[in-house]
Amino acid sequence: MKELQRMFKTISLVVAGVLLFFAHAFAYDTPPCWETLAPRDITGFDFEIVSVVQGPDRSGLYTYTYTVYRIDNGPTARYRELSHFSFWFPCGLPAQMAVVNGIYGITMTCTDAGLCPKIEMGDTNGMTEPFMNRPCNKFWGFKIDECVDTGERMFLLPNYNSVSYPVDIYDPYCTIVFKSVGAPEWGKWLVKGGDGKSGLCDAGVIKVPTCFHPVDAGNMTWGQIKVLYR
Repeated sequence: MKELQRMFKTISLVVAGVLLFFAHAFAYDTPPCWETLAPRDITGFDFEIVSVVQGPDRSGLYTYTYTVYRIDNGPTARYRELSHFSFWFPCGLPAQMAVVNGIYGITMTCTDAGLCPKIEMGDTNGMTEPFMNRPCNKFWGFKIDECVDTGERMFLLPNYNSVSYPVDIYDPYCTIVFKSVGAPEWGKWLVKGGDGKSGLCDAGVIKVPTCFHPVDAGNMTWGQIKVLYR
């Protein structure tokens, strides 16, 4: 039994070392200019993303839940279409790799007719955020692209009564959920307008996974190790 524990501990340290190598190699390629993104509070294009993190559970996993909604600016506001949401992980590639099942482990559900069918996650080279000028447009995390409507309603269009979700439970909202072995740190979200010309955007802070750190596998069960390193 002790021999097995030593073997598991060795595996843990090797894998952790590889992840930390990636952390040093990739994380600092993400420019700090993402830190300058701030809420714009633009009437008709004012969004909120609330992040809640639970865990770790017995398997060492954290559950990340995001609630996305648009502020209700009343009946006279001009509500504008959007292009995409970007979710930035400051730690970079190791944090992105720490999302269980990768892109297939991220689920999104919406309460209204609006659909976001396309979730994008970058490879080792990351993704680009066209709104940010080079060299600030490279990041790791994920995107929600091309939010499409099944009818004529604009995505996350509120009901024009100047009361926003969650106070107004009839305003539409979406939830995004995934699990990760990475503990939370502060990251950024960005939503880009759909016209492609005005530079319309909104932004804010959320909790996202950070780098995965070494774990003493000698104190873990085989089931927990398989969950962490699958």
